[in-house]
Amino acid sequence: MNPCFTLEFGAYTREFPPFTREFGAFTCEFPPFTRELMHFTREFAAFTRESVLYS
Repeated sequence: MNPCFTLEFGAYTREFPPFTREFGAFTCEFPPFTRELMHFTREFAAFTRESVLYS
């Protein structure tokens, strides 16, 4: 086993828990964002239909 590699791997392993927490937080934020996006898409589709009707 390469000592330098072991050191790097140790550093990487220490970095991992904060990343996991950040990812968890991001995942919690995601459902509301998805709902907003769906709502926006519906609104946009309605708007597109209306502009086609009036053109």
